[in-house]
Amino acid sequence: MNDFEITNELYAALFCFTLITSVFTAVLGQGGGLMLMGVLAQFIPPTTLIPVHAVIQAASNSSRAALSLKNINWSIITPILVGVIIGGALVSPFIAHINWDWMQLIIGLYILWSVWGKELKLKKNIQMSLGSLGFVQGSLGVLLGATGPLGNAILLAKGLNREQIIASNAVIMFSSHITKLIIFLMIGVVLSHYVYLLGLLSLAAILGSFIGSLLRPKIPEALFFRIFKITLSLLAFRMLYLGFIEL
Repeated sequence: MNDFEITNELYAALFCFTLITSVFTAVLGQGGGLMLMGVLAQFIPPTTLIPVHAVIQAASNSSRAALSLKNINWSIITPILVGVIIGGALVSPFIAHINWDWMQLIIGLYILWSVWGKELKLKKNIQMSLGSLGFVQGSLGVLLGATGPLGNAILLAKGLNREQIIASNAVIMFSSHITKLIIFLMIGVVLSHYVYLLGLLSLAAILGSFIGSLLRPKIPEALFFRIFKITLSLLAFRMLYLGFIEL
């Protein structure tokens, strides 16, 4: 499918849905990317779904980070960012040969443990531990498309507040999406047919980040974390379900 096969009504519907999912992510810090991928999968061929999704999510995450620069915890996310880039780069030669669907089971269980179990026990060398987690996220991001809940589970376990979690994970996910986009372009994926669609939906994502940043402070932080943990858990259960049906 290329842009010329998409009707004006579908363009409008995708714009509105992208806007809503971006607002959702800006308010709760997660979930919107997975919802958007589910919708795009109905119209975008599998061969280009992940890079198309990456462009839109890069716009969403970069705008969300830009609106909350002072809340980014660089000391925690820097080793994660390094791991994301290395993980994505190392897994790229094996994209066509590895089926990582079963990894969703491990991610889902890890998220549930991080949210509801005891505080995540990291190695004494925090830089290495966070770097290793970033490596896993970068590797999986290239293959699974949306790994935001994993980053949020890491940041939640580190005790960051609401604004720090949302701003810091926005940077992590921006790095992940840009890395996977570069990798897919390098292996020959062409996105020229989607220029108009990508521009339109990226605009919707940026607008959604702005609206969400205005709505987020209206939610009490205690309520936010209850909703945040429930949403994170639902996303984890979704991963477990998808992992089981692929076994």
